[in-house]
Formats: sequence, structure tokens, C-alpha cells
Amino acid sequence: MLITRALSMVIQVAYFIILARYLGSEYYGIFEGSKAIWAIIFPFVGMGASDLLVQDVSRENRVFSQRWGDALSLVLLSAGVVALAIFPVVAFFFSSVPPLFIFLTLVADLVGLKLCGFSERAFIASHRIKEAAQYGMIYTVSKLVGVMFLPIIPGDDRLMIWGFVYCLSSLVPAFILLYLVHRKVGKPIFRFNFLDLNKLSQGFFFSLSESASSVNAQMDRAMLVGLSSPVAAGIYSAGYRFIDMGYLPIIAVQGASYPRFFKAGEGGLRGTLTLAKKLLLPGILYGLATIIILVLFSPFVSQILGPEFEQSSLVLVWLAPVHLLFILQFLAADSLTGAGYQRARSFIQVSAAVINISLNFYLIPIYSWQGAIWATLFSEVFKSVLLWMIVWFSYQKERQAQT
Repeated sequence: MLITRALSMVIQVAYFIILARYLGSEYYGIFEGSKAIWAIIFPFVGMGASDLLVQDVSRENRVFSQRWGDALSLVLLSAGVVALAIFPVVAFFFSSVPPLFIFLTLVADLVGLKLCGFSERAFIASHRIKEAAQYGMIYTVSKLVGVMFLPIIPGDDRLMIWGFVYCLSSLVPAFILLYLVHRKVGKPIFRFNFLDLNKLSQGFFFSLSESASSVNAQMDRAMLVGLSSPVAAGIYSAGYRFIDMGYLPIIAVQGASYPRFFKAGEGGLRGTLTLAKKLLLPGILYGLATIIILVLFSPFVSQILGPEFEQSSLVLVWLAPVHLLFILQFLAADSLTGAGYQRARSFIQVSAAVINISLNFYLIPIYSWQGAIWATLFSEVFKSVLLWMIVWFSYQKERQAQT
């Protein structure tokens, strides 16, 4: 599994370098800005059905086919609603970006990427973690194959043709992964009454929490396109993409431990915190190591991506602590979710997202991408502190109830 994750990281680095070098800072900023909008909507496609799939199947495997059918139905229904209701609004506000390009990124991420993610969760829910990591490589490799065509695309048509290639390289692996789930885990059972209001309510808070996290991580890129310039968005996004690479091992650990938090959560916060403590020290050491690595690596960014991205090196230096903050957040957040405190987790993450957006509205017009950095750091620290405060208060409340 570690070899698979390491190989995935290498492929993603190669994909990003080719993409940034051949799109340039302006087109790359437009691409990342378009994707950022859908990253915020992304969690509401399926209404948290993948989390409910893991929650239910990890506790009782025989319900897989029914939950899998419900999840796929929700994805298709909600993706259609987004396409009809939200796409015209986004296209209107981002009038400088071709509407067709925005639509292609919508289909790629809200259908292709979402189905790939759901398929991986299907393997994780069935405790087939190794297979989830291996088959997840299909999407990663498909993206690399797609970006290999970028150097031969004429400069004037490069952005639009890349939109078609990006969309296709998301849909193809999605259908492959769906086939693998149906063959190796189980076929879906589709029902007309798949809209369970109780499940939708639970799923909404999973989606809200994930969307709030996406706002903190992605919204600044979209706001830079509108409030500053596509070039500023490209500089910031390129630097942040190196930061994103550091998240991969953390996300791998988080994905593998996620079903275990639900299992441990049957005993309340005492159970989930026991699991979190085992992951805390390795997580802190990793977070400190990434700070050192990013600072030492930052001078080489412009040599790798080209002179247009020289200022991206400063993004790496300033945002170097975010991995450590993310580790502290996920341990607290998954402890709350596993123990049944998803609403509290969602409230904190939404609050942090509101603060992030508010700060970006004020800081970006004045300081451009530097303002986005300050907004990100403040909101991430705020979220880390508040999550652990809620964990502590909730744990004390549970202890008092038991005595």
C-alpha cells in the first residue's frame, strides 16, 4: 500500500509539472479557479452517501448492495440538479472563462471524480484498503496520460482542448472503477424509495463538513481569479499544489483509519480518542518534517515550473505549517464523527469557512495572493483550536454522564 501511495505521489507530481509548464500561469489559474468552484459543490453531490456507505457497511457488511445502489442514485440525481441549477450562475459570475470549459470541468469533477471516489469508498467500506489504494491509481494514471497530450496542442486552443481531455480522462477511469466494484465487491440494488430523509439528514452534515473544508482549501483560488487576476491565481495555485502533495500520505492514513473511528466510536469519545492517540505522535513528526522539506525545496520551484512561477516559492514557505495543522484537525474531527458528533464538527468547519471567505474578500483586493495566504493560516489555526476544544468539552460531558 505504501508503494502504491508513493507511486501515486510521483505520478501526480509529474502531472502537475507538465500541466503548469504548458498551460502557463494565466491558463493554469483559470483551470484551478474553475475546479475550485466545483470542489466546494463536490461534497453535496451524493449528499454524503459515501460516508454513510462506510459507516453502515463497516458495521454490517451484508447491507452493501442496497447502500451502494442508494449512493449511486444520489450521485446521478444531485449531479443533474447541480448542472441545471448552479452551472448557469457560475458561468455568469465567471464571464471571462468560456462557459464550455466550465461545463467540462463540472462533468469531469462532479461525475467522473465523484464516481471514482465513491468506488474507492466501496472498497474501504468492505475493509479492502489495499485494493482501494491500488485501483485508485487508475484515475491518477489516466490523468497523466491525458496531460501528456498537452505539449502538442496549439497554444491558442490549448485551454479548451485541455478541457475536453481532462473531462475524458476523468470519465474513463470512473467507468472502469464502477465495473471493478460490481465484479469484486457487489452489484448495486436500485430502489425507487432511495431518498431516506433520516439518511439524507445525516449525509447533509457529512457533505457540509467536507464542503467547508473545501472552502478553506479551494475558495481562495476561485476568488483570486475574480478579485485579483488569473495570473495571481496561477502563482498561488502552483505553490499550493506542492503543498497538496504533502497531504497524500496524511489522506492515505485518514482513509485507512476512517472505518476504525466508526467502530471505536461505539464506545463514545473514549474509544475514538484512544485510536487518535496512537496516530498523534507519528502525525506530529510528519508535520514537522514537511515544514523543513518545503522550506528547503522552495528555491527550486521556478526552475521546475518556469520563471512565470518564481513567486510560488513564497507560497510554499508561508503555508509550510498547514500539514501539521491538518493532522491535528483530522484526528479531532474524525474522533468527533466516529463518536456521533458530526453536527458539532460541521458547525466548526462551516464557521472556519465563513471566516476564510470573509478575510479573503477583504485581503485579496489589497494584497492579492499574499492575502489569501494570511486568510488560510488564520482560519486553519482557528479550526484546529476549536475542534480540540469541542473534543475536550464533549469528552468531559460523557465522563460526567457515566458517573
